[in-house]
Amino acid sequence: MADNSNREVAPVEEEEISLRRRFLNVRTLLSFVVAFALLIFAFERLDIDFGSVWDAITGCNPLYYALAFGSYYLTFPLRAWRWRVLLHNVGFRQERGVNLPSLGGLTQIMLINWFANCILYARLGDAYRGYLLKEHADVSFSKTIGTVLAERVLDVIIIFLLLGVAVIGLVGGRGMVVVTVVLGVGVAMLVVIAILLGVMGQFGSVVERRLPMRIRRTFNLFREGTLGSFDQLPLLTSLSVGIWLLEAGRLLLVTEALGFSIGLPLILFVALANALLVAIPFTPGGLGLVETGIAGLLTISVARSDAWSIALVDRTISFLSVIVVGLLVFTVWHFLQAKRGKRAMRNDH
Repeated sequence: MADNSNREVAPVEEEEISLRRRFLNVRTLLSFVVAFALLIFAFERLDIDFGSVWDAITGCNPLYYALAFGSYYLTFPLRAWRWRVLLHNVGFRQERGVNLPSLGGLTQIMLINWFANCILYARLGDAYRGYLLKEHADVSFSKTIGTVLAERVLDVIIIFLLLGVAVIGLVGGRGMVVVTVVLGVGVAMLVVIAILLGVMGQFGSVVERRLPMRIRRTFNLFREGTLGSFDQLPLLTSLSVGIWLLEAGRLLLVTEALGFSIGLPLILFVALANALLVAIPFTPGGLGLVETGIAGLLTISVARSDAWSIALVDRTISFLSVIVVGLLVFTVWHFLQAKRGKRAMRNDH
């Protein structure tokens, strides 16, 4: 018999989430305007040799670029595996009547999540991920979003620890002011996380009692999903470290593809700082912020034009390719879901 504690009835979950409607939303369009304005401002204000940038990009080594592409896309099955562990931790498992998608299915959902984040404002792809799992496995949307928050908590902690490792290799070099600022941002995120988890853990029941009755259960399930996700920490930590080392490997391989030699500590630091920028829900996929941030940090080691070459090529993988691959996966996913729905209707009749 299925465990109904994994399910909930709430108005927010009954409304179908439409990516098309949200993509055409004024706020999404404005966020793209802001992103392109940031890029135009950076190009106009900085003394960038566009000829050098183009020469570097067109001279990209296809083998190293393909390896960088592979390094990035290897993170998605690892992210899916980690998410499955989090979902199991909160009770979404076969013995409780929950049929989660396979690891391949969860990987597809992850890719759709990243695709949606690249075309929508405020990281709405994370909510869409929860919606897809609810539709597929009939589980609580609120508890699922709690696991997504737990995933973000793990990422920030691991990123901060790896940033500390990278900084050891950067001490005494150029750009220490910028490095200190990035570390400050990481510390601020950790403080916010500590306060959030502390409030949810110590005062969650107090907060719940003060909420309107109609959202009290939703909050409780969200809280359970977040706080209940942190079992099997050694496995979760190992997967998280592997994910972020692959992300750094992508940037390393991009620099090799363009023929630049940059020290491993700076590569690791820039890749992780990039992750913090992407987490800011200001523009779709961090567009405008990430390119400027990567290029700015890389000027610690290379010329400004070279830094922009690396940033732009890197973003063809972590942004443009996600839109192309994600759109393909999104289309196939919904085609197969529609096909299964029609088959189920025929079987019912």
